[in-house]
Amino acid sequence: MLPDSIPYSPCWQPLDVSLLMNGPLTRAELTDMTLGEIPYTHGLEPMERAGLPGYDSGVLCLLIGMFLLLAANFRHYSTFFKNFLSDLLSVRRREETFGVRTFSETGVQISIVLIACLCEGIIINSAFPERPVLGPVSGEFVIIGVFSLIAMVYYLWQLAAYGTVGAIFADKVSARMWMKGFNASQSLLCMLLVVPALFVLFNPAASRIIIILGIGFYILARLVFICKGFRLFYDNFGSLLYFILYLCTLEIVPLVLIYRAVLVLHNLLLQT
Repeated sequence: MLPDSIPYSPCWQPLDVSLLMNGPLTRAELTDMTLGEIPYTHGLEPMERAGLPGYDSGVLCLLIGMFLLLAANFRHYSTFFKNFLSDLLSVRRREETFGVRTFSETGVQISIVLIACLCEGIIINSAFPERPVLGPVSGEFVIIGVFSLIAMVYYLWQLAAYGTVGAIFADKVSARMWMKGFNASQSLLCMLLVVPALFVLFNPAASRIIIILGIGFYILARLVFICKGFRLFYDNFGSLLYFILYLCTLEIVPLVLIYRAVLVLHNLLLQT
């Protein structure tokens, strides 16, 4: 029996007497109603936010240092770019007096090389989805720093190797032009890598495309430098054999060794 205070209706549900005080309800209305605990009052379970390399404080410090280098040498870039294309492409011999570089241009070159090494470290780091956990030190910062240091050591080794080869197998003017071409190719590589490196820091999902672009830009810069060297030193078939030996010794083998070293270092840091 229903309570006397509630009028009888064939639409009442005997098990939902508490709802009957508000008026008669049909079975369809009861089906659509939420009874008991309401789920949305508890909110959503929080999900862990994936950290981006660009949010790391150590990496941000490296970026700030990069922009400070650019700002410190900004007023000298006009002088640097006047000689950039000539150093990169020209093989015309000039008097030694006109080949002198000022201290300000040297500072610009150093800053560009440092930025290029940092960009290389950032792009190589994006190729590895796993990050080491190194206690209070960020894994992103350590990996990018190590890869950038490898790029810097490789650049210094190239300077020494090209200087030695030029001093042994070429005259003084040709060797100087070859070295200027190498530094100009590194400047070209820096200009090509800055935007992709900054992009992949905040968009790791695009790492595959950025790595392909980085490899393509590196090959382009090396081809420009190799072509200048070929135009400088090719005289006959014998010089062609020396040029092939140079390509194998200074251009191919070191890259293979660096590739192996990067894999070994990354695995060691992961084990740490």
